[in-house]
Amino acid sequence: MKVKSLISISFLMAQGLMAHPVPLKRNLSLEKEVVKTYAKIAYANYRDSLAGAEILEKNLAAFTAAAESGASQADLDALFETSKLAWTYQARLPYGQSEIFRFYNGPVDFEPINDGVDTYLETIGFEGVEGLMNAWPLDEAYIDYVQGDANAGIINDRSIEISREQIELLNERDGEKNISAGFHAIEFLLWGQDFNTDGPGMRPVKDFTVEKNADRRRLYLNTLGSTLVSHLKKVTDQWTPQSENFREELEGLDTHKVLESLFVSMTSMAGDELKSERIENALLLEDQEEEHSCFSDTTVNDIYTNYLGVKNIYLGQYTAFNFAEKVSGASVSDLVAELNPALDKRIREAFLEVEKTIAPFYGVNAQNLGLGRNQIALNFDVAITSEQDSVQAMIDTLDVLDGALRDAAQELGIRL
Repeated sequence: MKVKSLISISFLMAQGLMAHPVPLKRNLSLEKEVVKTYAKIAYANYRDSLAGAEILEKNLAAFTAAAESGASQADLDALFETSKLAWTYQARLPYGQSEIFRFYNGPVDFEPINDGVDTYLETIGFEGVEGLMNAWPLDEAYIDYVQGDANAGIINDRSIEISREQIELLNERDGEKNISAGFHAIEFLLWGQDFNTDGPGMRPVKDFTVEKNADRRRLYLNTLGSTLVSHLKKVTDQWTPQSENFREELEGLDTHKVLESLFVSMTSMAGDELKSERIENALLLEDQEEEHSCFSDTTVNDIYTNYLGVKNIYLGQYTAFNFAEKVSGASVSDLVAELNPALDKRIREAFLEVEKTIAPFYGVNAQNLGLGRNQIALNFDVAITSEQDSVQAMIDTLDVLDGALRDAAQELGIRL
């Protein structure tokens, strides 16, 4: 296929990105291997996320089927808890890491650019689905009843059809908090509103059995699960090897242009998105409604996995959660170390410092911080009001990491 420009000059200018003079000394073969590793990580990460979403979908289907058939309370409670665990671990832990593939108009958040240059995704009429999978914060009353309004939401309006097409159509209609689809819509239906100062929401199982519109609540939950799987498959397909897709186009581009995209995503996540939008904003407002996963109180996992996404790309590594696979290879770190070993060391140390500030939220030290079924010891919504120094420490170390990554970009001739 004919390789076309992935990111146009007009797009870079609109984002404030202008090409810095590329270093005269470039290791083109290493750059090419770094791009290949990056594509392998993306595919493994999305495949892992898809596998987790499929596990969640099956658990939601089992629970709603049991609720419809009149299963015992013990069985319903067990299936409901299993669904929550699948959302928390199998589905969210891989997906949080995959958010690093945003910010440069890749498949997950793709939008066509009217610049006269047709990319592969534009030629097939591709539409990004990030807003349908992970949009937040969410107005609970848009979906279901809330305290003070028993008839609120799509579920309690029987004139609204509950289908994948309708849910997608309603997402962010007439307001960015009008979220009808994705992870956080599922989260709300599983946990309900969170009125606890030291724990998650406590939606009762009877909401899916005997309460008003329980049938629609079951259908909505099931539809959200299958829709999430469909969206993740759509993105995963664009990273599948040996296919005519986004990955093939990416691997055929000038490697320096791809490295620009990598640094855009790493600095955007470490800085503006994670440090500022997801942590600092909630701290300044002292508002749990501003935390990412406010119904389940698992925002700490979001922070950790978003951070891991940055680390994965810099070090060229990924370890799957839902199956046995490890990806490792040539990395951005290798490129930086070749030009400036001291800077690479500084960046690696910055990663360790971030981990030292995250670890206390799990009640462990940094050496024992690993992705798994970590029990959150300090909820984020508690920390933003009573342990603010701990939250500020994460902000400060992420700021240092962001700055070090920007220095690395400049070292490689990429100006952000």
